[in-house]
Amino acid sequence: MRRNTFIIGIILIFGACTMQAQDLLTIDRAIEIGLSNNYGINIAKNSQQISVNNATPGNAGMLPKIDLNAGYAHGLSNAKVSNLAGYELENSKANSDLFTAGINLNWTVFDGLKMFITYDKLKKLEEIGDLNVKISVERTLARIMAAYYEIIRQEKETEIMKDQVGISEFRLELARLKYETGSGSELEYLKARVELNADIANLSSQKTVYMNSLATLNELMARDVTSKFTVKDTILINYKLNYDSLRAGMREANRNLLLYNRNIDVSALDMKSARAVQWPTIGLTTGINYLNNQTEANIVNYNRNFGAVVGVTAYMNIFDGLNLQRDYRNAKISYASSELEVKQLENQLEAHLLRIYNEYLNQLELLTFEKENVTLADKNMDIAKESFEVGAISSLQLREIQKNLLDANTRLVDAEFRTKLTETALLLISGKLLK
Repeated sequence: MRRNTFIIGIILIFGACTMQAQDLLTIDRAIEIGLSNNYGINIAKNSQQISVNNATPGNAGMLPKIDLNAGYAHGLSNAKVSNLAGYELENSKANSDLFTAGINLNWTVFDGLKMFITYDKLKKLEEIGDLNVKISVERTLARIMAAYYEIIRQEKETEIMKDQVGISEFRLELARLKYETGSGSELEYLKARVELNADIANLSSQKTVYMNSLATLNELMARDVTSKFTVKDTILINYKLNYDSLRAGMREANRNLLLYNRNIDVSALDMKSARAVQWPTIGLTTGINYLNNQTEANIVNYNRNFGAVVGVTAYMNIFDGLNLQRDYRNAKISYASSELEVKQLENQLEAHLLRIYNEYLNQLELLTFEKENVTLADKNMDIAKESFEVGAISSLQLREIQKNLLDANTRLVDAEFRTKLTETALLLISGKLLK
């Protein structure tokens, strides 16, 4: 019987391991799914595609415009015509047919270089669109990583709760045996049952938190929130992040800082554009036109014209209420504000980086302490269980030691999680999270 039970147990464990391997979701796979499906990223990509479509010479006004036109009109009129030579025409039902066609080209050849400035601005806006996509990707990546590590954290805390239930069951069983044999009191037995029930309730609540953390990651990956999966049970910590390297990376690759610098470029181009409109605009026009007019309502009953037209146009605003000067002054102020915004952001990022790095160092130190505390608490628990079995310590003392073990394990898991979050934040602010 025992042999059969053992074999069945092995089969069940093997089956569970196989299922777990099939449903295992690695952090890299979670990131891959999330970056492919996330709605916010896809919306940002669509906006970026619009900026790419807009960045063309034609949209900047650098290319000519060619128009093709054609028209036909038929008329019926009561006509009466006379001329100085004495010729008269009178027709109460005069028909007329007019047909026109033409192709015309209009090309602005000089506008104070505004068209080239506009094209440069469109290209800068394209770069800004690309940066916005990368910022969206980075933020989503950080959120996916945090959600993934949160699952590991909640899974570990669930296991800690299970261990606590096991200890409480051990305590209840000993209390029951002592009560039944007369060496223990009913009060101790009932107290052990109450505290076991409390641990079971805490475990049930913890399982709910764990299941909700799975749903959160599924949501970030934009897939069915009920999808079942398991994750790796280890949070790998990078102990070698260097402040100077992170700071250099931040100044060179932080996407928000790059975005603000692109805004400075756009403001500079706006200032140039405001100057350019004060110059004259010169255009070239050319075309071929055709006209065919046949009428019974005129002395000349047939007229046909066909030929080419070439011309030059010029336009210059002389006075518009000083609005051009006002636009230039406002553009200059916007440029100065953009420079100040970059300096402000640099200052904020410097302070933020230093705060996070200090937190990172503190978490690494706490991690070392908490690992030692867990080792000591485990050893203390083993001694306490043996002592409780022989009656050397009370139930209250065992419960206190049990609580110390719970707190130590929970602090260690939390320290691992917080360390990983600070590590992720440092990589994000330094522009190293997205390769």
